[in-house]
Amino acid sequence: METKSALDIKNYYSYDEYKHIVFKLAEEGKNSGEPTAERIAATNINAQRIKRIDKQCELHADLVALTKNLKSKYEWILITESWCGDGAQSIPVISKIAECNPNIELKLIFRDENLSVMDSFLTNGTRSIPKLIFINKTSNEIIGTWGPRPEAIQNMVTYFKAEFPQADHDELVKNLHLWYARDKTNAIQEEFKSIIRHWE
Repeated sequence: METKSALDIKNYYSYDEYKHIVFKLAEEGKNSGEPTAERIAATNINAQRIKRIDKQCELHADLVALTKNLKSKYEWILITESWCGDGAQSIPVISKIAECNPNIELKLIFRDENLSVMDSFLTNGTRSIPKLIFINKTSNEIIGTWGPRPEAIQNMVTYFKAEFPQADHDELVKNLHLWYARDKTNAIQEEFKSIIRHWE
């Protein structure tokens, strides 16, 4: 099992620090990583998504109970960027889960500042984000990963691409966020129940 010491990580951010960066970038018409008009626009939209999900998301009672009962200490390292739409949908939920137990320390890092870390956790050979790395702090071992999106949402993406091969990227993104809105964070919460049950 790979250990955390093998990861050459630059700067860490708490969730509150990360939000502050995203909100500031949105206000200034900027984005993290390589600047492009598309990513600047996405950062602005994501700032609003984060605020909305922070306010509206309620964790399932059984997920809260499972998380509170974790005895081991964990470090969750979350790779993302300000412009990542899947990140804006998932990170507020992941933060709420981590907050349920003081034994969980959530740290966010920017992908493009940590490409050597990102390249150790590719998804089908791509630098897909968000990517969450779970570390047991007692053993210092990496015990698993999650990302870049809930399996139920990914299945919808796969189906859409197969059924509508002529659809462009913008149409896919529009449908992606409609699926997230209809799901109301249920898919990611169900997946984290399975993850946490497996640990303990």
